[in-house]
Amino acid sequence: MKIGRIVLWALVPITALLSVSSIWATFHYGPFGKPSQSAIRCAEVRELILDEEVAGKAQWNVYRQQVEEFKKLPANSPDRGVAVSQISLSVIDVLGHDLTIYQALQENIGCVKMDRREDVPGLVSETASTINYLNGSEQINGVFFNPDLGSWNVDFYSQYASALEFLKNTADASSV
Repeated sequence: MKIGRIVLWALVPITALLSVSSIWATFHYGPFGKPSQSAIRCAEVRELILDEEVAGKAQWNVYRQQVEEFKKLPANSPDRGVAVSQISLSVIDVLGHDLTIYQALQENIGCVKMDRREDVPGLVSETASTINYLNGSEQINGVFFNPDLGSWNVDFYSQYASALEFLKNTADASSV
């Protein structure tokens, strides 16, 4: 009987130590206090989008200002070709930022809202083909882009929309 009591009293501090260490380990290595890897990755994608949109929006403002100046030029002005060249270079820069965002969304599709996931591959291909068309390396409907013609669709990219609307909320990102 005495041996049983001794063993029992020896087990009490051991079990207390085990329970304290398991609670400590749970908070340091378990689900409490640390976001999941997918939540961390989605936060990184969100930050990339914000950084790219700051640069892209600034360039978009330059592009829209150039379009407004282009609209003021007479239809027979010899400066229209140069203006279209400048406009196309500006919009290529904006689309480059957009393409970076869309590619990041495609690589991290788990961070994208379910109803927007099917849109991402199309945005990547459309943006890439538009860039290629505007820099003259790809044709659309059998026609290459020629800025010397002096024509530009002034309604092209008339609104700047944020890609943050594609992302899940931060709480939803942990359930990829």
